Amino acid sequence: MADQDSKKDDDNMTPEQRIAYLRERGIMVETPEDRRRKQINDIMNEPDEIDGEDYEDLKFVMVPHDESLPLKEVSVKVPKNRQKNPNGDLMLVELKPWFRALSKKVDMGLFQDQATKHFGSSENAGQVSQEALMKVADQGQVESFTLVHPRESNRHTMVNIYLDEVGMLKRLPLNKRAAQFCEKAGFNPPPKFYGDVFLGRMKVKPVLKNIDFKLNVDTAPDAAWLQTATMENLEHQTAMNQITGRNDTQPVEDGENGVAKTEDGYTWTQNDEEIEIVIPLKSEDGSSITSTKETKGGGGIKVKFFAKKMSVEFRKKEILSLVFYASVDPDGCTWTLDSDAKGVNLVITCEKNDGVSWPRVTV
Repeated sequence: MADQDSKKDDDNMTPEQRIAYLRERGIMVETPEDRRRKQINDIMNEPDEIDGEDYEDLKFVMVPHDESLPLKEVSVKVPKNRQKNPNGDLMLVELKPWFRALSKKVDMGLFQDQATKHFGSSENAGQVSQEALMKVADQGQVESFTLVHPRESNRHTMVNIYLDEVGMLKRLPLNKRAAQFCEKAGFNPPPKFYGDVFLGRMKVKPVLKNIDFKLNVDTAPDAAWLQTATMENLEHQTAMNQITGRNDTQPVEDGENGVAKTEDGYTWTQNDEEIEIVIPLKSEDGSSITSTKETKGGGGIKVKFFAKKMSVEFRKKEILSLVFYASVDPDGCTWTLDSDAKGVNLVITCEKNDGVSWPRVTV
C-alpha cells in the first residue's frame, strides 16, 4: 500500500519537483539544462586568442531559478582595454551565449495574451511574426533591469539584473530569489523574472565601466549596497517624476487585487498563495441554479484535483477542465457552494506550489 501511495505521489509531481525530491535524498541528477550550463560556463571563461591582448576577469553572480542550486560567482575574460567600454554594458554582449544555449520555444499564445494586456488588442501583436520572435529567442537577447540606480551617494554605481529578454514567453520558471533582491532594494511589488538571472555592477562616471560584483560580499543580506539601495532608488524615482510629471506603477497580473478575470464559463482571482475559480452553475436549459438543493440530484458535483490540472462534473457532465499554468498542491485544493443574487456558484480554491502570481490561469 505504501508503494502504491509513493507511486501516486510520484505521478503527481512535476519534473522540477521530482528532481528536487531525488536531490534531497542524495541522488545525483544531471539534467540537459545542467549540461548546457556547464558548456556555456566553459565558453564564457575561454577568451578568444588575440596576440598581445592582456585579459582580466570580470566577476558577476548567477542566480539560478532552481532554489536547490546555490548562487554562483562567474567570471568572463575580457581584454583590459575593453573594460572602459565606449559602446555600453559589456554584460549585454557577454551573456548572449548563455541565454542562447538555454533557448526554448516561444509560447505564441502567451505572447498574444501579453500584447492584448499592454496594447488593448492583439492586432499589434499580429504585426510580429512567429519567425521574428523565434529569431530573437534563438539569438539569446539579454535584457537588464536596474536594481540600484547610479547616484552621487553611491559614486555613480549601478547594480543590474541581467535576464532573458523573452524568458516569460519561453515559459521559463519564475525566479523567486531575483524578486527577493528587488524587495530588499525597495521595489514593492517586485518585478517578476523568469529563468536564471545574473547580478552585475557598473560605474557610469567618470567613464562607463563594468566592475566586479562578488559572491558572499555583495549577495549577503547586510551587503553595503543593499543597505542604501531603497533610499537611492527613491531619490532616483523622485527625480524622474519631477522631470516627466508621471508616477508610474508596475501593472498587476490578471486576477490580482480581488479583480476577477472573466474566462469562458468561469472567473478567477489570485494572490501569491492560491487561486480561486468561480463557476456559475446552470441547468441543462441554461438557466441559473437558484438553490443549493438543486445541485444534489442527478449525480451532484464532482471535482478532481491533480498537480497540473483539474476537472469538474455536474450532473455527470463535465462542465470545466483546466490545465494549470503552474502546479498546485492537490491536498491544498477545496471546493464549496456559494449563492448570490444571480444564483449558485461553485467556488474552487487551489493552493499554488510556486507561491507567486501567474500571468494567466492555464497553459
